[in-house]
Amino acid sequence: MNKKLLIAAVGAALVAGPMLTAQAETVVYGHFHESMDSYDNGGDGAAERTNGVLNSNSSRFGIKGNEDLGSGLKAIYQVESGVFNADDGTNGFANTLRNTFMGLAGSSWGSVKFGRHDTPVKDISRKLDAFNEEIGDMRVAVGYARFDNRVNNMVRYDSPSFSGIQVGALYSASEVNTDTTTSSANVTWSQGPLYLALGYEQHLFHNSNLEDESDIRLGGKFDITPEFYLGFMYDQVSNVTGVDNNDGATWAIAGGFKMANNLFKLQYGQADATDEAAVDNGASVWAIGVDHYFSKTTKVYLDYAQADNDDAQNINVSSSYAGHGTAGVPAVGAGDSPSAISLGMVINF
Repeated sequence: MNKKLLIAAVGAALVAGPMLTAQAETVVYGHFHESMDSYDNGGDGAAERTNGVLNSNSSRFGIKGNEDLGSGLKAIYQVESGVFNADDGTNGFANTLRNTFMGLAGSSWGSVKFGRHDTPVKDISRKLDAFNEEIGDMRVAVGYARFDNRVNNMVRYDSPSFSGIQVGALYSASEVNTDTTTSSANVTWSQGPLYLALGYEQHLFHNSNLEDESDIRLGGKFDITPEFYLGFMYDQVSNVTGVDNNDGATWAIAGGFKMANNLFKLQYGQADATDEAAVDNGASVWAIGVDHYFSKTTKVYLDYAQADNDDAQNINVSSSYAGHGTAGVPAVGAGDSPSAISLGMVINF
């Protein structure tokens, strides 16, 4: 009897072996970003400046993987959460999920994802921003802080590369009839030292008196030498915040120079006053900094950034919309010129 049981167990193991090896491959990853920030809001009074504030900047933890379904088809998934603020222990896994999805991917036709994800238009700015999630992030000005979004209830398609050309398209549906629906798409081309991107996004405001707003985004990056690059981005926005004919343009330029394990970088972004604003509401922000890389996954940086606001604008050099912590950041008055200096560290795994 024991021999029969042993033979049956061995047979079951041999049958189960190929099935077990076909299970989903899972990867754990993370991104930790902390900085010591000192702010000056450009105004007067006791709350004018904040010195030595420790901020957590979009630190996150994720699990992703895929399962080979055969014939070049894979099931894909990802769960990503803003894990915690390491400076004060708040948030945790109850924090809003970041890019989280399930879907299918094919070697010849691309991928389809369902869930919550960045839009293709946002992808363009994240490719070009030299100060991503740091002070001076171009999102505080470019696109009027309206078109760098992560959306819910979405389905997204990304094509494979055809001679360097790729297409991304996303639609975010509404759960109730008062939700805003988002349609977003981009076309990118990457060949050698040159990267070009064109995107379009539209927000439809349902059951409201708001006009639908839209954005055309053009971006590019050129590696002039292996050490030196230049990048640019331009947005033409219609009906900003849903106001009819409240159109405007925003733009940014960025550059970087590599020397040994250091990257010296400079960036300028500007949002023109919108057409229907009663008082000038334009603004600009510029930043200068240096990154020092200990390895491919660990860096420290030192940045300085300053914003200049028109009479009716009060943007700061950082914001939660731009992925940088806002603990202890002093309020900025309309027309003021805030500034900040930041010493930070980033570890990826």
